[in-house]
Order: sequence, then C-alpha cells, then structure tokens
Amino acid sequence: MLRDFAMRICARESSSAPVARTLDCAETAPRLATLDIARMVAEQDRSTRRAAAFFDVDRTLLRGSSLLAVARPMRRAGFMPTRAMLHSLVVQARFSVSGFDEAQIRDAVRGAGALVAGVKAEELMDFARREVPLHVLPRVHAEARARIAWHRERGDLVFLVSSSPAQFISVLGSIIGVDGVAGTVAELRDGRYTGRILRLCHGTGKADAVRELAAAHHVDLALSHAYGDSFASDLPMLESVGHPVCVNGDRALTAHAQRLGWPIERFQRISLRPSPGRLSRVPARVATLSGPAVRRAHGHVRNTARALREL
Repeated sequence: MLRDFAMRICARESSSAPVARTLDCAETAPRLATLDIARMVAEQDRSTRRAAAFFDVDRTLLRGSSLLAVARPMRRAGFMPTRAMLHSLVVQARFSVSGFDEAQIRDAVRGAGALVAGVKAEELMDFARREVPLHVLPRVHAEARARIAWHRERGDLVFLVSSSPAQFISVLGSIIGVDGVAGTVAELRDGRYTGRILRLCHGTGKADAVRELAAAHHVDLALSHAYGDSFASDLPMLESVGHPVCVNGDRALTAHAQRLGWPIERFQRISLRPSPGRLSRVPARVATLSGPAVRRAHGHVRNTARALREL
C-alpha cells in the first residue's frame, strides 16, 4: 500500500514538472542560417591584421628619379659612359616635369641593367651605400616624410615600392626607416650582374610586390594606403588598396583620380638641401652643355633604347 501511494505521488510531480526538450538539427538549421559565418570569421581575422602605406619612390617620395640622381656618381665610378651621363641630365629635367610613359620606364630600367653587366654585386652595393645618402636622400619631399610619420603614429607599416634597382631602394629605405622595400631585381651569376632583368617592379609587377609584402606582414590591403604618380607604373598598385592617393600625378593618373574621387596631392618641398660643396663639384662642361652636344647624346641613347626594346 505504501509503495502504491509513493508511485502515485511521483507520477503527479512528474506530470506537473516542465519537460526539457532537446533541439534537433531541423530546428537549429534556420537559426544558424541567419548568422553570417564568413563575415564573422573575416572580422575576427581583420582584428589581427594591420594597415600599411605603400610609397612609390620616383616623383612621389622624392623629386625626380633616384636612378638618374646617381648618374654622375655612376660615371665617376666607371658604371656609365660620359655621353650617357650627359643625356641623363636632359632626361632628368623632362622626367621631373612630366614623368615617363611605360616604354620610357622600361627602357631606363633595362638600360641600367646593361650598364652594370659584369659588375660585382658587392661593388654596386658599396656604391649605393656611399652615394644614395649624398644624392638621393636630399631629394626626399618634406611632405612625404611628414606622411610617413603620420602613418607611424597610426601604427601602420611603411613600404617603398619602386621600379628603380632594389639595391638603391633598400639603402634609401634603411635610412628613412621603413619596414620593407620592393624594387627591380637583376640577375646575378657568380657574384656579378649579367645585365638581365629578372623582375621589373613596374605596373602589374608593383601590384604583385604589394600583395607579397602584405601577405608576408599580415597586412589588410583594404585598410591600407598607396601613393603614386604614374598611370602606367602605379595604377595597379593604387587599385590594390582601399585608400589610393595620387601624388604629383601625370595627366592620365590625375584625370583618373578625379573621375574616381581619389585624393590628389602635391609633394613639392625638399626636406634636405645639398651642400654647396656638392654643387661646386658639378663639371663646368655639364653646366654649359651646348645644344649639339645634348642632341648627340639624346640620339645615342634613343638608339640604344630602340635596340634594347628589340631584345
């Protein structure tokens, strides 16, 4: 009798107690479908990634061309014939005003590769360490230095990306204090340059270099800035980031930036001035070039460029 009474009490309590249900897959699926899993993962990944600033060098970071800036020292070091050096002065003036088109950039880089064919890598690196601080660093725009400092304050990484030789850009980058560089790479064999260009950091090559730097340093390109001046050389790099900036742009890039609403800026002030001693070392015959001499030099290098294009 007591056992029957206890069973009736237990049955009454169990019938009045709430029953916990176990949700099956069919019930949970609609709820999970409302969650954007891909976005959640992307946001979590983005929180661990950094922004960066990618600076083109020639006519953006600095006035004119870094390669042409060392033309006279290259002649003195035996890397460049006098006629080519004289022509480089004419080219420098034109490049500073209007920049180069794609063919001219490729000719200049290939010509530089031909000039150092047979040169030891150690010799060229020693040359870069000696001459870049004297002839390239003084051309860096004060506005560019200020912008780099601004990115540093934000915690951004800073990179230089240039079609100029990687040796020169690496030395410049180490002086300025950037996190990495990408430049044109020439072939080495037995410690000497062959004159062949392995990788031209120009156009799509610049965009590839930016993506490689971003992957290596966990950079989110959508959060990053890029600064460039050339439609032919810099546009792919600018399009690869979330914040492109046109600096000292040529006509084509400036028009493109205006159409898309990109910021357009002018970097003009020189951060360091060359010493009077450096100016006094310019040969008198360079300062008083005759018209025929300039035309002869221009014709010689134009013919060389045409031959290089046929390679």
